[in-house]
Amino acid sequence: MNNKQYDVTVAGIATWDTLLSGIDEDLMSQDGIVCESYIGASGGDAVNGAINLAKLGMKVTLCACIGKDSAGQAIIDDLNSAGVNTDNVTYSDEHPTASPVLLIDKKGDRHIIRVPDNTNAYFTEEMVSDEVLRNTSHLHFASANVLRSIDGEPLGKLFKRAHELGLTTSLDASYDRNGNWMKNIETALQNCDVFIPSYQEAKIYAGSEDVDEIIRFFSKYPLKVLGIKLGEKGVVVTDFKNKHHVGTLLEGEVVDTTGAGDAFIAGFVAAWLRGYDLYSSAVLGSAQSAAILKCVGANKGAGTFEQALELIKRKNLTLKKED
Repeated sequence: MNNKQYDVTVAGIATWDTLLSGIDEDLMSQDGIVCESYIGASGGDAVNGAINLAKLGMKVTLCACIGKDSAGQAIIDDLNSAGVNTDNVTYSDEHPTASPVLLIDKKGDRHIIRVPDNTNAYFTEEMVSDEVLRNTSHLHFASANVLRSIDGEPLGKLFKRAHELGLTTSLDASYDRNGNWMKNIETALQNCDVFIPSYQEAKIYAGSEDVDEIIRFFSKYPLKVLGIKLGEKGVVVTDFKNKHHVGTLLEGEVVDTTGAGDAFIAGFVAAWLRGYDLYSSAVLGSAQSAAILKCVGANKGAGTFEQALELIKRKNLTLKKED
C-alpha cells in the first residue's frame, strides 16, 4: 500500500436495518403478533464493508448517500465507532435514509420490506471525487446492481478514473432484480482488479452452473482475482493460473448470515493489500466472514485482524505473503 490518507475508499449503499425475528407466517391474517426479538443496526454493503475493513486495521473512508434524519445519524455513529472516516458521506435534504425492515420467520427465512425512494437511489458516480481517490490506495465498490443512478456506464467511468489515478479496485455485487446483469458491470470490469460475486450471481452472469465455466467466462476480462462465494461450502478464488477452495471457518452454529459476503471480501481485500498471497487472502476473508455469522446484524460481529489470526491458528492454517 502507498502512504496515502486512506488505504481504502468504500462506495455503495448504506441502510439502517430493523430486524424482527420469530415472526408468524400468518402475520397478515392477524391484527397483531409478538416477535421474539428486535434489533436496530447499520447495514448495507458499503457500510458493512467499511466497518469490517476498519476493524481489520485499514484506514477507511466511506462514500455513500444518507438522509438528514435519525437513521442516517445512527449509521454515522456506527461508522465512527468502528473508526471509519465519514467526511465523504453525502447528505440529502430531500430523501430519507434507506431503512428496510427485515421480518425473520420461525424457520430463519427473511422477508424484507423496502421503500425504493430513498437516498441510495440517488447515489452517483460524482459522489466519489477525484480528490478522495487521489488520497486513497484502493477503491472498493460494494453495491453493483442496486444503485440505479450509477450502474452501467457511470460505474465504468468511476473504475476508469480510479485506475488512471493509480488505485487498485475491487467490486462486489448484489442480486439484480431488474435483470440487467452484465450491462450493469461490464464497463467496470475493464478496470477491475478483484471481483468476488456469489455463486447465485456468478452463474447468471456466465450463463453456466459449472464453476470452471464461470472462471473461463470471466477470464476474458483483465481481472487479477476472481472469487465465487459458495455460501456454506466456502469460496473459490483464482488468479486464472491457480485456483483455491477455502471452506468455512465457522465455529459453532450460524446465527445470522446477513453481511457474511461483505465481510469475506473485506477480509480478502485487507489481506491482499497487505501483500498476502491468493490463498491466504481467501483464508482471512473466510475468518472475517465466520465472525459475522455468529452475531445478529450485518456488521455487529466484525472482528479485528488479531482475532481473525487467532481463528486461523485454531484451524491449523497459516498465512503467507507473496514472494
